[in-house]
Amino acid sequence: MIDFPYTGNKLHPTQKPVEALMPLIRAFSRPGDLVFDPFCGSGSTLAAAQSLGRDWLGIELSAEHHATASKCLASRQQRGVSA
Repeated sequence: MIDFPYTGNKLHPTQKPVEALMPLIRAFSRPGDLVFDPFCGSGSTLAAAQSLGRDWLGIELSAEHHATASKCLASRQQRGVSA
């Protein structure tokens, strides 16, 4: 179990904080590895992978959530957000 503060799920009904996903990605992958999220929702897993220097690939069926995740990832990349 990973304890993390409730975010209010503003972007997606099952949204997780990026900070809660980073330890998992750090533990099970190395920089340069590919992190694949077949149900990427708000993009939190992909943002965590991006921050930790992993390559990432996500799939999202909902056009609305795809747009949300894309915007989030682009914004983090522009700001240079990293671990």
